[in-house]
Amino acid sequence: MAETEDELFRHVKRPEWGVAMVAWERNGHRAYQFEDGKLRKFPEAFYKMLQPADDLGERTGHIRKNLRRVIEAGDGDSDRSVIEAVCPFPDQVELFIGLYPKGFQDAAWLEDHRKTEGADLKRHRNPTVAEAKETLAADRMKEEIAEGAHEDLADGIADMLQRTDLVPVSHAKALRDLDAEEKEAYVEAVNTLLHGEGRYEERFKAWLDTLAKLFDEQPNWRIATTIPGIYYPETHTVVRRSAFVRQAGSIAPTARYSRRAEVSAYKNFRRVATSTRERLAAAGHEPRDLLDVYDFVWTTLRTSALDQLGSDDD
Repeated sequence: MAETEDELFRHVKRPEWGVAMVAWERNGHRAYQFEDGKLRKFPEAFYKMLQPADDLGERTGHIRKNLRRVIEAGDGDSDRSVIEAVCPFPDQVELFIGLYPKGFQDAAWLEDHRKTEGADLKRHRNPTVAEAKETLAADRMKEEIAEGAHEDLADGIADMLQRTDLVPVSHAKALRDLDAEEKEAYVEAVNTLLHGEGRYEERFKAWLDTLAKLFDEQPNWRIATTIPGIYYPETHTVVRRSAFVRQAGSIAPTARYSRRAEVSAYKNFRRVATSTRERLAAAGHEPRDLLDVYDFVWTTLRTSALDQLGSDDD
């Protein structure tokens, strides 16, 4: 087994299971631990169905570590908690297609989540993204900051946030209630987060610190992630913790998902979102961005969809 130890694989017929690692090999069989939380056993004749997953890039080490933790937890050698998958991913996709037969291109999906011929609604992502691209554009922010228009820009961001359902209405009100000095700090933090130099993790940490200082508590996930999630929806995700933790049960069940926003946990939530996008695409339903993924997760894993689940108050 030496040549397969810690190597990562993908089932050629079942990419929706995610990446796998060999858990054990004996008596002409191998057991593979998959990212969806399942341990699957194959006879030697079927080893060829598991092909090396050599396209993971910088995610390789993180995926390998999480799979190893699941394997160790299953052996009783680890106290690492494992999130139980509440719904197998294929069943989740089936639920989605039952609601929207043409997937993300379904007219009902577009009407419910992306755009409408009538008035824009809070749940419509297209107008939110368009407004974010205009309001938070690098050149515009640089110009308004140089002119000292921090208050106007902060109020404009508050207006934008109030027009979406991604954050609580109370947050937009709290933003408007900041004094002039606080609004300046807020706008500078937004600009650094979106357009600053250096590693994103460091900028996100500074953003969290600013939010905690201005609003007197560690921010929740939606408040912390909505602005980057609507400005960079192809690469960053808005996190709704209650549903995303459930999704993690079939993606990365041993990773840590803090209740309040933290840098390390955001890496894990972002991986949940991007891996879900990859599995949806492999199943023939490619999301247009991570906001589609956000709405897919919420639509299929909220309490009303799976009534055995708990509270959705995060």
